[in-house]
Amino acid sequence: MYQVVAISHDPTVLSLLKNYCQSSDLRWQLRVFPTPGSFLSAPSNHEQIDLLLFDSQSSASALEERRLACFMAPLALRVVVTTPEHEDVVINHLSMFHSFVSRDLNYEHLTQLFANAERLADLPLREHERHVIGKLTDYPVFPSICTELRQLMENPKVGVPDVAKLVARDPLIVSRLLQLVNSPYMGFASETYSLETAISRLGFQLLQTLVLMLTIKAQQEQQQPELAQVLEQQLAFAGECRQLAQQVRLSRVLQDQVYIAAILSGFGKLILLRNGCTEDDVELQPPASTAGQPDKQYVSYLAVSAFVLTLWGFDDSLVSTVLNQQQWRDGNLYQVSQCLWVARMQQDNALLAQDAEMHEKLRKSGYASLLPQVHSSA
Repeated sequence: MYQVVAISHDPTVLSLLKNYCQSSDLRWQLRVFPTPGSFLSAPSNHEQIDLLLFDSQSSASALEERRLACFMAPLALRVVVTTPEHEDVVINHLSMFHSFVSRDLNYEHLTQLFANAERLADLPLREHERHVIGKLTDYPVFPSICTELRQLMENPKVGVPDVAKLVARDPLIVSRLLQLVNSPYMGFASETYSLETAISRLGFQLLQTLVLMLTIKAQQEQQQPELAQVLEQQLAFAGECRQLAQQVRLSRVLQDQVYIAAILSGFGKLILLRNGCTEDDVELQPPASTAGQPDKQYVSYLAVSAFVLTLWGFDDSLVSTVLNQQQWRDGNLYQVSQCLWVARMQQDNALLAQDAEMHEKLRKSGYASLLPQVHSSA
């Protein structure tokens, strides 16, 4: 069972929610409160809140009440219902809520919100990881250009010129995209200075990832320029991961998947730093064990990355890849997360410290060139 709390007295919004919970999906229990104060004073039913909808206009309340309401739903998908012309509402809620939806919320959009809330609740995170994530309040907002790009690509008839027209609205992104496409990491035979050619080479999935990274990096440079370097370092590391994938002869498709997952894995670092962590904190360090098994109380930035990627609507397979790189997993199904794990071990000079059994697994999986040669006795 899942629980949604709605802080609203808008009859249209409440009717839509009641219809969904009572007719479309009976797994959801709806609790309704007219104000944050009434929610805070109500007896707790001791069930985890999975989705919190806050009506910004029909629920006039003090900032502290809104903060306390969010505190009561630390792991929920927290959504503000507002109108497009009320930018002040969005700004006032940036540090507390994950998403903003229009007052003309439709059934399709509502279904997507419930689906995302379910995915967050079902993430394979340990209890102490959920506890740490529940305390985080400062998340980057998913950029509007990325939302437009995602919607555009849902059209099966969309072409490269349509996508290029949208991306071209931001000359800074175009410049960095061309720089990345022409970098040695990408492995293309010739340079290009055509945006359409660059998009064709990248493919739509990789393009979306790069636009997301570059847009948030640009936002970060304006807000906290000292943290933008974290994303620049992650882009460089993603390039190294891609080169490793090339070195061990993974297919071009898997090389792209390695690159995409490596880029997206870095958002957890940024979020932890935005929430007061420092580079020396344990959450930003690699697992200490040499067997690739994270300590039971270790909270990796990768868990935070998985949480925010789920918030942003990335698919489950990508989120699983981000989480699976925390340890070695046997089998061809895990080739992308294996490559990411090896790259992280290399970066931390921990690959050679693995035991003999782990070295044998690495050799069988194509990573023999990274290990000392084994000489058989005559």
